[in-house]
Amino acid sequence: ALKLPSLVAAVDRALRASGVPLAGQRVVLGLSGGADSVALLDALVSLAGRRRFAVVAAHLDHGLRPESAEDAAFCRRLCEGLGMPLHTAEADVSSRARRERGGLEQAARRERYRFLRGVREETGAAVIAVAHTRDDQAETLLMRLLRGAGATGLGGMRPRVGRLLRPLLGVSRDEVLAHLSDRGLGWREDPSNADLRYLRNRVRHELLPYLEARFNPALREGLARAAGLLAEEAAHLRGEADALLERIARAEGASVVLDAPDLASAPPAVARVAVRQALRRAGGLARVRAVHVERILRLARSKGSPGRRLPLPGGREVRYRQGVLCLGPSAVGGEEAALPGTQSS
Repeated sequence: ALKLPSLVAAVDRALRASGVPLAGQRVVLGLSGGADSVALLDALVSLAGRRRFAVVAAHLDHGLRPESAEDAAFCRRLCEGLGMPLHTAEADVSSRARRERGGLEQAARRERYRFLRGVREETGAAVIAVAHTRDDQAETLLMRLLRGAGATGLGGMRPRVGRLLRPLLGVSRDEVLAHLSDRGLGWREDPSNADLRYLRNRVRHELLPYLEARFNPALREGLARAAGLLAEEAAHLRGEADALLERIARAEGASVVLDAPDLASAPPAVARVAVRQALRRAGGLARVRAVHVERILRLARSKGSPGRRLPLPGGREVRYRQGVLCLGPSAVGGEEAALPGTQSS
């Protein structure tokens, strides 16, 4: 058999480790037109014949840059040259960010994954593949560390979560660029990737190079390895937290009700994750910070007076009543006041 190029071989190993796709199945690839997604497309197309699966590309125009239409046109030409289907759509990310009072990056990510899930369902694909690299993993770990994240947040990205695959997670950005050069493939460069107003760009262009030059030349590999180890530990914590919620939680309409004494007596690390999982069920984790989780746990331990309320993001609250905590829509209405000086968990 012919020897596969190193990046293609790395993707092949990642797919085999994940157990998907099987012969006859489809993979939806999130194709932005950037270097990482173009390299992953090339690798998947190279493997599709020998592994007998099909690739479907999907491109979402986030509507954030004047040249985004050119990105879509580039992806269209690329897929036409490969004779493969491309699904496209447009999103109003700015409106979503304003509506949810969150950042553009978060809103874009949510719109992107909503779109990719829709394409997967429409095409009957088994999985979705996205092109996060080892460098993305290292940057994510540093960003979350700077924000004061706990073990769950520091766990970073995993190679497979349900129907979502990250086959390039063991591949560096330098390896991606070398592969594209070897294959003579072009890509689209997002100008916002150089904008130092964004934290990720400052980490990528300033912090990581400084740490590599002054402390550890192999820092990205080390951070990615640490993130992988922490992800395994975080998965164990989530399992413990889910088991705890099975015992102490119940649904009441749009709310989640937790037994306060049982939550208070659980190991703190497990209890924190359980509270976050309960909040996820009761409206999501948008703008939920470590301080919210700690306040809920303090309320569970306080044996406070019935009727005590704590505001939560998203027009929600937690209410204490007769030994239980009720997490759900606010009965009073309105938004929680800003919490200066707090960090994401």
